[in-house]
Amino acid sequence: MITKPGTYEARVRELALELGSLAAFQRLIAENDALFLGAGLDHARDTMAARTAIYTTLIGDWARSQHVAFGYARPFAVVAIGGTGRREMTPRSDIDLAFLFYDPLEGNAFLAELHRQTVHAMPGKGFEEVHGFRIEPFPFSLDGVSEVTGKDLNSFLDMRAVYDPDGLARTFRERLREKVDPFEHFLYVRTFWKQQLAIAPACESVDDFDIKNGALRIFQAAVWTLAGHGFLHSDEVYRSSVDASDLAAYYFLLRVRSWVHLRRPAASGKSAPGCHPEDILTYDDFASFGEMLGADAGPDEKFEFGNEVRARFLSARRRVVAFARGVIGRELSEGRRVTPESPIILGPAGLRRAVSHPPRTDYAKSRAALSLLLASQRYSVEIDPAELHGTFRNAGDWLVRVPELSELFYESRGSLADSFEFLSQIDGTAERLFPGYRKFESSLDGRVMSERRSLRGALERQKTRDFERYLAEGTERLKRSPNPEKLIASEEGATPAIQAVLLDFDHRAAVKLALKAKRLPVTAADEAARADHTRPLYERHSSGFSGIPLAEYFAPYASDCRFSTAALEIARFLVANRRAFKELAETGMSDDAKIGEFVRCCGDEMRLRALYVFTCADRALWESESSEPARWWSIREIHQKAVETFHPDNDRTGPLLASGCGKEELAILQDIGADFFSGAYRLHVLQLGSHLVRLARKNDAVGPKVDVTRDGTSPILRVAARDYRGLAASITGALWHSKVEPVQAHLFSAMNHGLALDFFHLALGVQPPPQDLATNVAEAIHTRLDIADADEATLPEIDGRFTLTETRPGLHCLRFETIRNASGLIYALTYKVFRHLQGNIHALKAHTTRDHTYISIYYSPPLRSTLDEARAIVEERFGNMLR
Repeated sequence: MITKPGTYEARVRELALELGSLAAFQRLIAENDALFLGAGLDHARDTMAARTAIYTTLIGDWARSQHVAFGYARPFAVVAIGGTGRREMTPRSDIDLAFLFYDPLEGNAFLAELHRQTVHAMPGKGFEEVHGFRIEPFPFSLDGVSEVTGKDLNSFLDMRAVYDPDGLARTFRERLREKVDPFEHFLYVRTFWKQQLAIAPACESVDDFDIKNGALRIFQAAVWTLAGHGFLHSDEVYRSSVDASDLAAYYFLLRVRSWVHLRRPAASGKSAPGCHPEDILTYDDFASFGEMLGADAGPDEKFEFGNEVRARFLSARRRVVAFARGVIGRELSEGRRVTPESPIILGPAGLRRAVSHPPRTDYAKSRAALSLLLASQRYSVEIDPAELHGTFRNAGDWLVRVPELSELFYESRGSLADSFEFLSQIDGTAERLFPGYRKFESSLDGRVMSERRSLRGALERQKTRDFERYLAEGTERLKRSPNPEKLIASEEGATPAIQAVLLDFDHRAAVKLALKAKRLPVTAADEAARADHTRPLYERHSSGFSGIPLAEYFAPYASDCRFSTAALEIARFLVANRRAFKELAETGMSDDAKIGEFVRCCGDEMRLRALYVFTCADRALWESESSEPARWWSIREIHQKAVETFHPDNDRTGPLLASGCGKEELAILQDIGADFFSGAYRLHVLQLGSHLVRLARKNDAVGPKVDVTRDGTSPILRVAARDYRGLAASITGALWHSKVEPVQAHLFSAMNHGLALDFFHLALGVQPPPQDLATNVAEAIHTRLDIADADEATLPEIDGRFTLTETRPGLHCLRFETIRNASGLIYALTYKVFRHLQGNIHALKAHTTRDHTYISIYYSPPLRSTLDEARAIVEERFGNMLR
């Protein structure tokens, strides 16, 4: 005979006082197991309630004693949640508990003490040794209610107080009702239910049947759907909305589950959160039901009993699935409103508007249409296709800009790209919202002509998806990181994913707006392109489609759509400077002066970050890192150097020392200069620094160190050697002979030590660099190959035009332009700079456009040499026209 749950707690306490908690627990659980192992089929509800009371009574008394002993004066509670809160514990159920605190969790000494005895208990000294079972309650504070979502929220529907002297559980439930979005909860349950039903086997299955996921959770999903309206406990739903036969079927399944749990040993782990290997019924389990009668029953009796249990099991399985289908189907057929007052409802085919008096003015119709689109984006739910002939019918004739347009850009959930994908089905809508879009999406540019797959509208939406991907990836990385601040400060923190997450809402909205409208306003660069008749027509007319100057284009979006002034100003900045990173990277030298000018253009660190993330999203697939690795390496370095100008007090040497860089190495690196320390090459010092030390000790047996590595996708030839004038020509000559072309290089010199630390970015080809490349380059450096007087006669032909300028005092830039490919030209130019201009080369850059190759070489001239003298040498010795 089962004692009623209302009085069962008293028996638990009496036995615990008589025998001690551990012995009382063991006896009571054995009694409960015996009931589940017996032949009774209709006592599951009472037996599970009694089993739950064993645990919750002992836990509640322990919590009371700890509360008093610690003297914690603030509101505190222990609550049962999930199946424990429903009093539906079976032999292998989890013990679902939560600690509730009125105050924040951080620094809470009482919580730390409770965890010391439970989650972090030493062997022999914790809760488990005293009571016979382990608990791992999750802590929650009242201020953290908004963080309770998804599976946790379902669990809290069934919250029941275990120890609650201050009524905190009631307060917590009321706060959840205030903060939780019932519609969002419904969508979670709907998705969960659809997934469970999709993977559930047929009810006649007698092998590999997951009784929890294939039956019990499907029933619970329907109950949660009903409970979500008012955030009710399942008991209230059982009483008011579940037919007695359906509820009996559910409890019968729990009865079978308990039998199966006890007829096999406990598994060592779970197959997934909240799932148990013991819940997977096999054929042997289905064939075992007759054994419930015990050893005294005969074979015929067991045979008939087993058939009866299987028949009831089959009936129960059908009833719970039919119940769940009916509940969900009724919710959708009647239409689940987004909010009780909203005209937007979710039906079987998606979101739709249900209003008796449709809006009449263009403005009202536009607000209604974009409100529906906003709900679709916010909840990631499709719009009923019928709305294309309803709310959105002929929207290309009447849609106007309204406040909901800015809300689409500011909304942090869902996909803005998907929202505009929906609008792209309706002709003329994009043009009405963004003047110039019609001409833009039908135009052909270099990418469309090269890829030949889709027009520019689809490519533009993909860029927004790439930005959304950055946000999702960055959020997940920070969430998983044990130390987010350290991650942000690390090299990985400079990735566009992490940088995107650090943007505030105005900057995020501005990036999306700039990606959408980048080619629509007219910029100074657009006007220059139109006037350049040497360009093909598609290049001259690839941007500025609205004809509206950039300074004016975004102005209406403040009054019409209520974009913030800050967001619109940032969007203007991004559009105006959309090529800034690319153009600076192509100059080849990101020295302090250029970085300083770039930083002044950005103005502040957040705007710099927005431009960087915008640039990465804009070029995620076209002219991306995979195809232009050297350029993107330079872009990352420019971003890094620019960021560091906002943090001048950052210690650049500390991280190197912490990573294993010795003091001798550091002294040599400091001799190289600040430009090395501020750039991304310093990350390579741990592999090359020790060799620099050996070279500095002037041991003639120590030769150059050369290797090929990758930084991102860029293959880099790294050189640590004794410095000499002509070193760059020896290296580029060896590369040319090996049929490998450099695309950019930075060469650093430790002047006081006579050492060189050089980095050559190599062109990506079909074949990887030759295996003997490093050996060949080292030999060329050691024997000073390719720089003798006689080598000039074998130089590749130089046919093009030169420009020679002084970029800063003591630094000249020789720029060369030709219409042929770059094979061998870099070697020829470095040779001539060494031989005729007697320059020490610091950097070089080569890039190729549709029909031109450009090469820039930065060098320091000899003392007392003037720019005019150098120009005269170029005209005389280089054999080309000087501009």
